[in-house]
Amino acid sequence: MKTSQRWSRNPRNEKGSVRKKWAGRISIALIFPDAYSVGMSNLGLQSVYAGLNAENRVVTERFFVPNRLWLSEESGRPLKDFDLILFSVSFESNYQNMVKALEAAGLSLRSENRLDQEPIVLAGGIATQINPEPVAPFVDAFLLGDFEAISGAFVSCLPELTDRSLSRTERLKRLADNIPGVYVPSAYRPLYNASGDLVEWEYERGFSFPVVPAIFSPDSQFQIPQVPHTGILSPYSVFPNMFLIEFARGCGKGCRFCAAGFVYRPPRQWPIESLNAALQECKDTDRVGLVGLEFLGREEIGQLCRRLLDKGLKLAFSSLRADEITQDLVRLLKASDTRLATIAPEAGSQRLRQVINKNLDEDVILRAAETLVSGGVPNLKLYFMLGLPFEADEDVQGIVKLVDKIRRAVRPAGRARGHMGSVTASISTFVPKAWTPMQWAGSVKRPALKRRRRILQKGLRNMPNVKLQLDSVREAHFQTILSRGDRRLAPVLEAVALRGVTWSKALKEAALSADMYCRALDADMPFPWEIIGHRVRREYLREEWNKASEGRETAFCIPQVCNKCGACCI
Repeated sequence: MKTSQRWSRNPRNEKGSVRKKWAGRISIALIFPDAYSVGMSNLGLQSVYAGLNAENRVVTERFFVPNRLWLSEESGRPLKDFDLILFSVSFESNYQNMVKALEAAGLSLRSENRLDQEPIVLAGGIATQINPEPVAPFVDAFLLGDFEAISGAFVSCLPELTDRSLSRTERLKRLADNIPGVYVPSAYRPLYNASGDLVEWEYERGFSFPVVPAIFSPDSQFQIPQVPHTGILSPYSVFPNMFLIEFARGCGKGCRFCAAGFVYRPPRQWPIESLNAALQECKDTDRVGLVGLEFLGREEIGQLCRRLLDKGLKLAFSSLRADEITQDLVRLLKASDTRLATIAPEAGSQRLRQVINKNLDEDVILRAAETLVSGGVPNLKLYFMLGLPFEADEDVQGIVKLVDKIRRAVRPAGRARGHMGSVTASISTFVPKAWTPMQWAGSVKRPALKRRRRILQKGLRNMPNVKLQLDSVREAHFQTILSRGDRRLAPVLEAVALRGVTWSKALKEAALSADMYCRALDADMPFPWEIIGHRVRREYLREEWNKASEGRETAFCIPQVCNKCGACCI
């Protein structure tokens, strides 16, 4: 195995990529169906790449959305040369690019049409873990859950999985028998009633229903597990030449709109010794990005951060909760020359923050903003959502009022410094996500959404030192369709990806409508994504939805102390 130790001469200027000779090895095309810059900032992709290439008998090469051709980063080989295709999918918007990649590889698009001599097509990643059904017809098997929990068994299965003397059916069955969290779509068939609603699932004998994702629990008593961290530094990543490391996985805050917060339960902190071992791999850069800050307030994490600063490293933090911003944390930010900090109130009014279970009071948000700016972090970015369930125009006006209060609260610190920083209000349109309490919600109607965007534009556009960023309503609409979609969307994805047809026309051609996927859902109807059996109980999600309708909050998740949601029964 040859790992590049100097900046390579290719235009990427990467450091740390792995290049192997192919002779006698199983070749895996690891596809991140998005831009190179996005993929190289993804710890899931980096971890899978490093884990597979750690095996001498395996050669894994990366693919990203190309300008023209789908060629591997390492050797420039086309997809059709590889023994196995593995997608790592983080966003529903990537589904179109999955179809484009398969078409570029010259493979049969649908799994049911593939011959035994064609490579097996696998997929994993958070998007498929939430709802794999829109792309199920294109994928032979999904690897659901934490890759750390299945990596050893997966590598052991590779010789059989790539043995084309065996039928595809036999290979996929053996994969499902030997690896937890494997979902083989061809073994399952959804049944619909005359109204087009899902009624039940049929599945072949020997396959489990639902499919339970594999979960990995860090336990330093027996071994020091490998913490996900950057293995390849790139100046063209979203975070250029930054060493990213995952401090924890999962979140117990319980925000009712956040799918990752529920499917990754229970929250798990990596042991300090595991973090220390991973940080030894931080070379050739002085920038460290901390991902997964669920346990940021713990003293041992603070001590670790201070040790990193003492070594001359600069730290970058992902979005911060307002109730976790302390003077000590701000000193860490200041020492790292941080100029911008991000906090997420999500809603402008206290009532709506209670609906979404944010557990944040306005005075806490204002105090956090003051602490950041007075501590030397001049610029703030605030995340809000528009179109949330039970939202009224008054709640949107609350965003304008809260931004103005924050602006006024930090103004004295800016004047004392002699330079006024900026406050950016970043607005995202709410998308109802599977496996959240808000999976029953419908998306807001466009006239109401447009009216509320005008409220923000009128209130914030001319506010001094304030910037307004609005997302694409159109993209959010399509994301909703995919987020709650099913297998019937396969021809829609094909039409959009390969023929350039508009979404509305593609839906019409498939005898589908956007309202089928964007409407409010009945309490007892089965959902297509429930082919997956996440540990959070449906009943708990429904209870949380009912509490949302009443504006009642739920306390933070405390692993191993309570088991109200069911996630700790592992």
